Amino acid sequence: MATSLDPEISAGKRLVTGFLTDVIAARSPGRVGDYVSPDLVQHGADVTDGADAFAEHLRREFEREDAERTEGGAATDASVPQEPVFVVAEKDLVCVCVYLPQPDPHTPGATVDHYAFTTYRIRDGRISERWPSINKVAPPRRPAPGTPSRTVSVSTSPEIDTEANKRLVRDFYRCVFDAQNPDAVKDFVAEDYHQHVAHYPTGRAGMEEFVRTIFPNGPVLTPPEQLGPPGLLLAEGDIVVLAGLLPQPEPDGSGAMYPYYVYDAYRVRGALLAEHWSGITMAAPPKHPGPPPVHPS
Repeated sequence: MATSLDPEISAGKRLVTGFLTDVIAARSPGRVGDYVSPDLVQHGADVTDGADAFAEHLRREFEREDAERTEGGAATDASVPQEPVFVVAEKDLVCVCVYLPQPDPHTPGATVDHYAFTTYRIRDGRISERWPSINKVAPPRRPAPGTPSRTVSVSTSPEIDTEANKRLVRDFYRCVFDAQNPDAVKDFVAEDYHQHVAHYPTGRAGMEEFVRTIFPNGPVLTPPEQLGPPGLLLAEGDIVVLAGLLPQPEPDGSGAMYPYYVYDAYRVRGALLAEHWSGITMAAPPKHPGPPPVHPS
């Protein structure tokens, strides 16, 4: 099974880390071409394809952030962003999770926990594809200087079966949310299950009540396969990350839809889900077409 010591994984992580350091942290859009393929494919809603378009997008974003930080005479802060919560990789995919607390929609001046995810595909030593968790209704804002990173360790034990961990996560969705069955939660979730965001309940009991609330007429027959397979699924050590495409209405009211990737990450401990990081922002939960959502994000 793949571990963080595998050459392909190590090289992919170094490339992405270099991009985050030399382009994003250094605010140097001119160096995009050092890390990104000219024909970069963008799967999100924030920028069109191509390295040149990405560099121009970053240039505009850096200018906007500088203007916001200097508004009112405050000094521009070009400090290095906080360290990612984790970086996990499998084969040619590298996923970065960053802690970005966002304005509380209910309490002016307060913030709520939020985690932003981006997955990159590495080909021929360059970033060739990108999947960000960008919500156009509430695009994430950079945190205040000094915001803690909330970095966590990812196990490097070679004894961990990452394929089994991925099956556990997919079966969790299939047997709990697809089957609308709160009684199945105990088979997948640790009693002290920890949510890293406040808008979902913590603990096994909290998860059971959450499922019971959103599916009052359940359970239904458990399907043989997951009803909504993830578009992205990768695992390293004891962390599993998945993302599903959930197109959202353009905020301009045109009726058009834009691609939005819903991310979840789990830590597996003792063949149970022990921790959960959600890419959903409290300020703009995604709209689900048709029936109620089939998973907690």
